[in-house]
Amino acid sequence: MKSNSGKRHVTYIFQSPFRGLGLILIFMFITGTGFSQEAYMNLADTTAKGLFKNFVGIKLFVADFAATSANKDLQLYYVSNNVGDVYTFQHDMNVTGLKNFYNLGIGTEENLGKHLSINFNTSLGYMQNMWDWNIGGGAGYFVSLNKSHSLRLNACLNFYFETITYSFGTHYDTNGLGFIVNGENIGISIKNLKYVNSIWSLSPGIELLYRRPSFDYFVGVYYNYVFTYHEKVNFYQTSVPVSQAIYYQNTNSSAPLVPVSGNITNLGKYIIQVGIIREFGL
Repeated sequence: MKSNSGKRHVTYIFQSPFRGLGLILIFMFITGTGFSQEAYMNLADTTAKGLFKNFVGIKLFVADFAATSANKDLQLYYVSNNVGDVYTFQHDMNVTGLKNFYNLGIGTEENLGKHLSINFNTSLGYMQNMWDWNIGGGAGYFVSLNKSHSLRLNACLNFYFETITYSFGTHYDTNGLGFIVNGENIGISIKNLKYVNSIWSLSPGIELLYRRPSFDYFVGVYYNYVFTYHEKVNFYQTSVPVSQAIYYQNTNSSAPLVPVSGNITNLGKYIIQVGIIREFGL
């Protein structure tokens, strides 16, 4: 009988995590000098040359997504036994201190009539070996705060689908017998073995938009309500519940590895966005 500790030709891809301050600095560098002293003075009810009555806009933004976690140094542990050929999938999964995802995003914003707006967004971020990706859209009701319509307040409701993933690498069975997962032989390679949490949420929020002839600037604050989610460990062709593959170490118990039932990572209660919009008239 052969025994493996999960070290046979395992490939990992590591990336440096985004940092909130770094994202904001990069964002401000890309978009120029930001708000100049003249722009601040023009926040009063002054001229607004070049502003479109109705428009569709392309927006770029940085976002801070609040996150929750089990706040433990967890471990992937799953055993494949193919007629005595034993292979152990084993990998560290440290989610200690995870509180935020910092994402870069792109989207569209459309102004319909005097008060209605619709939007579509997608963003991507990386933190502690985890990718956070989302896509969504929604509608809003806005009011102008000055006569020139250069400053407006928008109340909106957005609907998001989001995934959080943690990669455990790609695994190959060099003996050629194949891996046994869920009682089935799924082949000699598992590409990008990973933890996945698929999340659906609603996000009501308030946005402040400052319109300029070249670029608009906006900031938004949103409450995030997660109404359903599903966690799993994905073996490429099949998957298992996290309680069968993710554990934490308990030194005060006779069982050194204790299964985690869920809530390894999830979204928190707020989202903050800061960005620019380039308008195109309709």
